[in-house]
Amino acid sequence: MKTKILIPAFLICVSMLAAETLNLKITNPNKSELKNAPVVVVLDKYKEISIKKRSDLAVFVDGKQISSQIDDLNKDGIADELVFLLDLQAGQTRKVMLKTIPSSQRDSFPIEVYADLITKAKNGPKVFVNEVSSTKNDMYNAMFHHGVAFESALIAYRIYFDNKSTVDVYGKKKQQLELAKTGWYPTDEQLNNGFGDDVIQVFNLVGVGTVKGWDGTKAIHIDKFDKRTQRIVASGKLRTIVESEVEGWQYEGKRINMTVRYILYARHRDGIVEVRASEDIANLATGVQQIGGGPIMASNKGLVGSWGTDFPVTDTLKYKKQTVGLGVFVPKKFVKQQIVEGANNLVLMPYQKGETLRFHFTAAAQKEEKIPFTSSEQFFTYLKSWSTALEPVVVK
Repeated sequence: MKTKILIPAFLICVSMLAAETLNLKITNPNKSELKNAPVVVVLDKYKEISIKKRSDLAVFVDGKQISSQIDDLNKDGIADELVFLLDLQAGQTRKVMLKTIPSSQRDSFPIEVYADLITKAKNGPKVFVNEVSSTKNDMYNAMFHHGVAFESALIAYRIYFDNKSTVDVYGKKKQQLELAKTGWYPTDEQLNNGFGDDVIQVFNLVGVGTVKGWDGTKAIHIDKFDKRTQRIVASGKLRTIVESEVEGWQYEGKRINMTVRYILYARHRDGIVEVRASEDIANLATGVQQIGGGPIMASNKGLVGSWGTDFPVTDTLKYKKQTVGLGVFVPKKFVKQQIVEGANNLVLMPYQKGETLRFHFTAAAQKEEKIPFTSSEQFFTYLKSWSTALEPVVVK
């Protein structure tokens, strides 16, 4: 006689909903401690987590759930990357568990970054968009705050939607998100309540971390093109990603499609720039601008910086001078030459088709209540230390 074993239906349902887990080891390859180090998990590499369960992932460190973000970078409806921040001692390896859990078990974490891209019409409403394009150099005044803007609680940046494509800086007094309230242009009342504002005047210079061309004697704008696009790729609790893309750039005798991606993480003032292009490029330029005739620094290892005091806008009656530090670090393998051209402190970079050219930028305003440096000497010391601890963590 055969005995039939009956399994209750609710147990079958529980089994079908069983959590999927992935145990990772995160290692700091740098020789110094990392605070809030970005950890990026490329989900396609890990078949342990099914595609349909990726959006249910949470991150656990020492048994405790921490803030994380899941991004669909190519907008195909499938989560591509999971990111979180982790403290690591020099050379330390920490264990992390990724686990799928229902939404009811998710802890609540604050939103720590923000990005917006806003079109405006004359006498019309502002419209928030994720992407906008033009075949002409006519978008500077068509965009609120002149282009895409993004921030952490420490700093904010915007990218001009014009031939300059310059990265501008908004300094904070308090550590908080502000752009949704100030729109880059705080009112007098907001300023009196401790909000930040624009802190440098970029003119036709390189700002901080802008990608430009080079004509052999000076940095040049991207002024001959078929189409220019700005977009927000991701913006969540921990990371913003924005892009400035040009198609048909007439440069070095070629027509080049180039995308410049800017990444900013929560609890960071420094960002990452990734450049991809359709053709080899002999010379791209980036760097920092000199501020008010202040001191600049340059090493032969791809590090450039500046520190100075100047008016951030042309209205010198209403607005006070601001003291600001700017820095850019380009890894040695991408450095062709460092050169000072007028008020631009530049690094020239070659680009090889198929690669991702990656470098870093940072900024600080002396108006910050918790500013860790108040002189060029202190800021340049910070830049040297910062540039030696930018190797990304290793995920296994």
